[in-house]
Amino acid sequence: MTPDPNTLSSRLDTLDVDVRLAIIEYDDCLAAYGPRADDTTVPRHVLDDYAIALDVLALARRVPTADVPALLAVGTRALLRVHRALRR
Repeated sequence: MTPDPNTLSSRLDTLDVDVRLAIIEYDDCLAAYGPRADDTTVPRHVLDDYAIALDVLALARRVPTADVPALLAVGTRALLRVHRALRR
């Protein structure tokens, strides 16, 4: 019998997969800025934002699935500030 996509368990499985894939993508984006984190010319506020983004990634891997999107929203804003600062 084919599972009904409208059942609660099917939706939770899909949400879990979507969230885990988002974490993987977030990790990939964050890793691209890793080499710059060791650069001594990077301003302190940029390193602080990078640290926030790293902390968010660590938390996102440990909290319940339902809490991950809010965490990634905070981390994405921090990562965007890093991106903008390093683009200058």
